[in-house]
Amino acid sequence: MDIFDFLEEMQYELIHGNLTEIERKYYTLCSDKAGKNEAKRIQSVKLEKYRQSIEKGISQSVKLASKSSAKAIYFEYDMDNEWSSNFFICDEYNILNEQDDDWACDWIDEVEGETLEEFADIYSENGFDTTSKALGNTLYLVARTVVTFAHVSQKAQTNIPICIAFHGQDPIMRIKG
Repeated sequence: MDIFDFLEEMQYELIHGNLTEIERKYYTLCSDKAGKNEAKRIQSVKLEKYRQSIEKGISQSVKLASKSSAKAIYFEYDMDNEWSSNFFICDEYNILNEQDDDWACDWIDEVEGETLEEFADIYSENGFDTTSKALGNTLYLVARTVVTFAHVSQKAQTNIPICIAFHGQDPIMRIKG
């Protein structure tokens, strides 16, 4: 399986699975592909401050979306740029089955998110997926990011779809809605 097959599987798991199980699965996968020390290293990164920044960003995004004709909130993080992130308030949205995520390119407002330098540092050591270690690390870094985001998003008081992806990811993962 290549990395995009795993990401597609992760999307399915987000819709049908348990967030704790998702994180556990990708910890194990990272241990198998990159080694237990790498998996523990990623697991040891504290995400409380990052989670709080996501809560703040979602809250602001929901308020902005409620005041406009927004159809979705899209959170994007950039693995190659300190894991920097933004929430985009989009006036278009397509369901996953339509296989067209161009809606996320046009937004009507945005909320700046935080960086996550610890993840960016780990990612930059091996890159995206050119080796088994890189694949394992990247998938676990993505899984921890997505699971943290999903925990917060699922509590958001909105009927507007909430989505997440790293910069350049296709398809975008649907979290809520």
